[in-house]
Amino acid sequence: MENEAMSQQWTTKALYDAINATEEFPHREHLTLTLEHGTDPSISLELASYGDLHVHLAASGEQVFVSTVLCHADQVDDRAGFNDACLRLNPHNPLSNIGITTVGDEDVYTIFGELSSRSPLSNIIEEILVLAHNTIRAAHELKSFIH
Repeated sequence: MENEAMSQQWTTKALYDAINATEEFPHREHLTLTLEHGTDPSISLELASYGDLHVHLAASGEQVFVSTVLCHADQVDDRAGFNDACLRLNPHNPLSNIGITTVGDEDVYTIFGELSSRSPLSNIIEEILVLAHNTIRAAHELKSFIH
């Protein structure tokens, strides 16, 4: 599957099947994997090894997008201070970025990363694991702002 990923772009369904079939994923027995159907399908991963962290993954066009919620904006006591702390932390988060997105009418802080949709499966797994690690680290570093 590795060589196929390099010559063809991943689709979300193909990526789901590959992750579901691989033994490469560390602590595979602690992974819950769900394909969420819809207009834009995505993969939901629940990582028990990272405190049941929920990570979402989707392949679209030229990129694979990996993301998770850091916190909801209404949980932040000092948004200006939190934003400043996020910007200062961002350069120290390898392969991950911190941003704000809107879900419904609510602002949500997310940690996300992207990589080529032609990336080998091992690189995508690495992105998921690094993002999970960075999310736990960011939550620890930023906990004084969150209630």
